Amino acid sequence: MKIKHFALALPLLAAAISVDAMPRLNGVKQQNVSQKYETDLTRHTLKNISYPRRAQEKGWEGEVLLKISINKKGEVQEIQVVKESNYSSLNREALRSVERANPYPGIPDELGTDTYFFTVPINFKMSG
Repeated sequence: MKIKHFALALPLLAAAISVDAMPRLNGVKQQNVSQKYETDLTRHTLKNISYPRRAQEKGWEGEVLLKISINKKGEVQEIQVVKESNYSSLNREALRSVERANPYPGIPDELGTDTYFFTVPINFKMSG
């Protein structure tokens, strides 16, 4: 498994509701619940990241993109590395952050699923 670190870009999505969309309110509500839940999951992951000391000393930066599946209770079922950085220490740390974050918050009942997949971009970037 490969792990990475901390700078994350969360796209903010806005749902526009028009009069003719009223019959789809349940779908919009579910989308809003899903977006909030995914934001919560991402934040939960990011709280568990530490920039590897050697990577900091060497000035290594990079992004790791992880796809994670969790069960109803929030327990990690699978971690897939979608994109690796150029540095194995950053890749390992990204994976470790998910392991440390386990378990995640449970899946909200409103989503009506027992398995949830989400993608977390973890950006290791030196400040300054």
